[in-house]
Amino acid sequence: MTMKLAETQLWQRTLASLIRSGFYTRAEIGEHNGLHTVVGIYSDGTSSAPLAKYADYRRAMDAAHIANVLAQSGSPVESN
Repeated sequence: MTMKLAETQLWQRTLASLIRSGFYTRAEIGEHNGLHTVVGIYSDGTSSAPLAKYADYRRAMDAAHIANVLAQSGSPVESN
């Protein structure tokens, strides 16, 4: 299942903005209490607190991928 860029959540747009600004380097998948999480990765390799939690690994993977694509697009995320 792949989400469309138009289906982004507010936290994904904020995460993409933080990646572009250099606060985080990328979004990745983690695990917390049996749930799949999306976290931001700092430049030293440590992870942030979970930004979103999903029971389904594929949904977490799609969410992290969309945040990374938005961050690399170079265009303002509001234009999506």
